[in-house]
Amino acid sequence: MTKNNANAALVFAFLYKIVEVFKEYFKELEEESIRDNFVTVYELMDEVMDFGFPQTTDSQILQEYITQRGHKLEVGAPRPPATVTNAVSWRSEGIKYRKNEVFMDVIESVNLLVSASGSVLRSEIVGSVKMKVVLSGMPELRLGLNDKLLFQNTGRDKGKAVELEDVKFHQCVRLSRFENDRTISFIPPDGDCELMSYRLNTHVKPLIWIESVIEKYSHSRVEIMVKVNIPTAEWRSWSRSSLICSFV
Repeated sequence: MTKNNANAALVFAFLYKIVEVFKEYFKELEEESIRDNFVTVYELMDEVMDFGFPQTTDSQILQEYITQRGHKLEVGAPRPPATVTNAVSWRSEGIKYRKNEVFMDVIESVNLLVSASGSVLRSEIVGSVKMKVVLSGMPELRLGLNDKLLFQNTGRDKGKAVELEDVKFHQCVRLSRFENDRTISFIPPDGDCELMSYRLNTHVKPLIWIESVIEKYSHSRVEIMVKVNIPTAEWRSWSRSSLICSFV
């Protein structure tokens, strides 16, 4: 309850983050898991929100001083680390590895809106950049993309540039630096994280084209013919396979 208009986007973002935190603790977020771990849920809610404002919502930091046990913390239990009050609240201090590595995956999915006649009305690419960081200390990383606005500001050829839309960054990214020179500068959290997500509004050819024909011969027999068209690597010729199923 609030007397003033609340930030709706902040409310939904906080709820989604709470779900992620609960899943890190309980693996499966269900009514039974919340009932069985009521004390842990109470402690988490007391830490992630204070006076109606979101506080620490990083599951890795919370797990350092809120254990997964189903009872209250006893005297001598781990205290909240100094990371909670630091400027870099998503990464603990004193992390050391014998071998420093960074793994990055770019995962993209294609969304298509096709008319009844088979023509593509709208297409877009929804992608995300996920990282696995195994680095010591407090490293500062920089990532550059073939952003259309960056190429335009620097006077480079925009032939291979893309226009990113609906970009959402992890809290570790310095937004002011990105607004100035379109460089993604950040101190990454330890382990796995989703660095950013984006959307590309561009024309995309269908990766798989499926056509189906349903014929009813009687009250007890239906024949379904499914044609799957898969383009080759050259995107010029198509390979076709047919699957016919009869239900009696």
